[in-house]
Amino acid sequence: MRSRFRHHCAAAGGSHSIDLVQSVSHSGPTTLTPSEDDQVALLADGQTACVIESYEVRVRCVDRDGAVVGVFGSEGEGPGEFASPAFLARGEDGTVGVANLRLGRLTVLEPSGAHVSQVALPSAAFSPLSSFGDILTGASVDIMALMGGDGYRMNRFDVNTASGEVVRREGSPPGPWDIECGDAVGGIPNRADGWVLVACEGHLIFAGDTGDATVLRAPMYVAELPDEQEVAEREEELKAFNRDLGVPESMNLTEAMERYRTTPKNYHLSTAQQLIDAAGRYWIATQRDMAEWSYLDVYENAAYVGSVRVRDRIRGFDVLGSTLVVLVDRPLGADDADGVPDLALDWYEIGENPF
Repeated sequence: MRSRFRHHCAAAGGSHSIDLVQSVSHSGPTTLTPSEDDQVALLADGQTACVIESYEVRVRCVDRDGAVVGVFGSEGEGPGEFASPAFLARGEDGTVGVANLRLGRLTVLEPSGAHVSQVALPSAAFSPLSSFGDILTGASVDIMALMGGDGYRMNRFDVNTASGEVVRREGSPPGPWDIECGDAVGGIPNRADGWVLVACEGHLIFAGDTGDATVLRAPMYVAELPDEQEVAEREEELKAFNRDLGVPESMNLTEAMERYRTTPKNYHLSTAQQLIDAAGRYWIATQRDMAEWSYLDVYENAAYVGSVRVRDRIRGFDVLGSTLVVLVDRPLGADDADGVPDLALDWYEIGENPF
């Protein structure tokens, strides 16, 4: 059945941005270990944040002052070990959940690293929401629908964290959404009902479970080409992909890089860098600018309400109450002889109602 939807366009001039005063400067001693993973989880105390250190296959948790709370995990399949840690989620009781996709499980630990429990994940590509309690909610791409020509769809799963039982399973609305440039490419379920899906050229789809939807062209979207740092990062990703396949790293590289250089960037930073906060607002990390500043756009009731500007090049973020924590790449400096920017965490206080 065709979904009922409405298109909404908003002028950027009717919006506003807010600049936040950084409450803690994370430089020097709180620089993190380099990692390919962009996940960060702000824990329930609002004072501790955890990140994945992909090269060491472990998790590091630090406080606002950069002091280490815990460093834990190693490669393996035993309790507290990881094969491919990919996502982090905040436990309502102060724990952190680490999604192991290759092992198909969520491991729950104290921020010190003490093992608490683990639960089987319902899908090999399960991505959890930013927080969990007795129920863990997440989603994965519906591969069967994609292969069957039914377009991009996702499946929502609600998992009982004690028993591992899937207590709810629902598919995302199928559309079509009448977006000229193409279909949805990712999204997340809302906390209660509905979905927010991201599509091409800055389009967002706020879809209810009944089939009603609002299709919104992000008012702050700008069609920007990738900068030199992004081009270099993409080239290394493609080379690494070829190496993993066992083929020459230059295979098909020239054509792929030319397409990347000449194609405007997505509005969204990645399909993983979006969340619904406790107040029901939708936050999305964007690819706007990303030089001296980066931007998070915020929506409420399917309408844009404002942008948050943070320093440096954003890679990931989490929000809890009035606290925002951002994982960033620092600008390259004289000490970065290897050409790799320092990875760091910044903390911001955003107030109770910044919009």
